[in-house]
Amino acid sequence: MKFLRTAAIIAVIGALFALILLNSSTKQTPGDQVWNEASTVGELDAENYYIMYTDLMCPYCDVFSRAVMQHWDEFKQYLADNNILFEVRLTDYLYEASDIEYSRDAAEGAYCAMRENKFWDFYHGAIGSLWDDYHSKGIGDSKTSPAIKDMSEDYWLKIGHEAGLGESFDKCVKNHESVAEIEANTRRAAQSAQGMPSFKFNRFTTSGFDNAWGWDYVLKYLDAGLEK
Repeated sequence: MKFLRTAAIIAVIGALFALILLNSSTKQTPGDQVWNEASTVGELDAENYYIMYTDLMCPYCDVFSRAVMQHWDEFKQYLADNNILFEVRLTDYLYEASDIEYSRDAAEGAYCAMRENKFWDFYHGAIGSLWDDYHSKGIGDSKTSPAIKDMSEDYWLKIGHEAGLGESFDKCVKNHESVAEIEANTRRAAQSAQGMPSFKFNRFTTSGFDNAWGWDYVLKYLDAGLEK
């Protein structure tokens, strides 16, 4: 009986040890969790994982992204220095929640660009165009400003062409090839995001960004995710 008890104890200890080894060997990295590698910046095996849920037609999201774009090299260096993978999870949240048609159109353009690994070229082009054509003129730049109503049907196609995208991009957009993926990802985002933009930086989560803020507030949002 003593031998059996000893054997049972050894077996339990062995099983626990094997379980610990299994968990450590299968621990997910940020790269295992990304929706699409094309919309990330940084190393996929980074220690820190920052997620931004956004919609291109959300003006407050664009304020954050425009500040990052204006400091792009500094932003990438910050990610490298702090071992961060940053991911943009783009949705058509405003289309689903508020029936803003341009939100779906913008997302389709971005997702079709993603297929050709041109997300950041398209995304930065879109942020810049929205600023030049609307937000800098006080149109669609806040909840109380006049809404954007005159966007041309080929608005997002032109942005794609300026980013170097061609026939396959046009086909993807015109045939609405990315709609199912967009709808699925918007539903996934709704389980975590509290409005647009929403951020998840390690244990730090928040939502919103003021249209009077700039790069200094972007850094505050980034720093908050690094606090232990």
